[in-house]
Amino acid sequence: MVSLALAPVGLLVGMIAEGIATDRSFQSIRTQPGRTPAAAIVTALLFAATPLAVDVDWVLPAYLWFIAVTVTLTLTDLDTKLIPNRILFPGTIVGLVLLMGGAIIEDGPIVRPLAGGVIYFVLLLVLALIARGGFGFGDVKLAFLLGLFTAYQSWETLIVAVFAAFLLGGLVSAILVVFRIRSRKDSIPFGPYLVGGAYLAIVWAGTIADWYLDIAA
Repeated sequence: MVSLALAPVGLLVGMIAEGIATDRSFQSIRTQPGRTPAAAIVTALLFAATPLAVDVDWVLPAYLWFIAVTVTLTLTDLDTKLIPNRILFPGTIVGLVLLMGGAIIEDGPIVRPLAGGVIYFVLLLVLALIARGGFGFGDVKLAFLLGLFTAYQSWETLIVAVFAAFLLGGLVSAILVVFRIRSRKDSIPFGPYLVGGAYLAIVWAGTIADWYLDIAA
């Protein structure tokens, strides 16, 4: 019932978010044809699916906000290979306030999500400095938001999110190069893989961790 009610809300939110992200008075972005309706549909579907992965409590609005922000950032990164601060910074601040507010009401974890955000941020910062261009600093800043929402679930979720992001990035990049869709010299945005890894972890971290432990045992 909640999922059905959230679907049209997600459709509207997706359209509004796209309107803000592509507003040329802020920043010129070359959008792909059909991007706005695609974003609205994806956001609607994810809004409907979120209550199935996250408890329907005071934290749910934070995760819906997280979905709206990350969908917009993913599409923008794919279009421009940039993660704009004007979307990421307010998106992170509002997400933090909603998550912490919900956590306080629900007596949820406070320190763990904050620590998770910092850990993911520092990890990508170190990798960005070592790789020297392998990662953009937009990815580094995005990592704090992703670490915040994955670590709220559990440390296990954060760990799976990190590994899933790099696994997805490696596999998809290899496929693109093998089939000559991209060359080795082409810059491939990593933000979508970071977001995809976080989504996978929030939904299936427990299953993935159990599967890995069974194999390792």
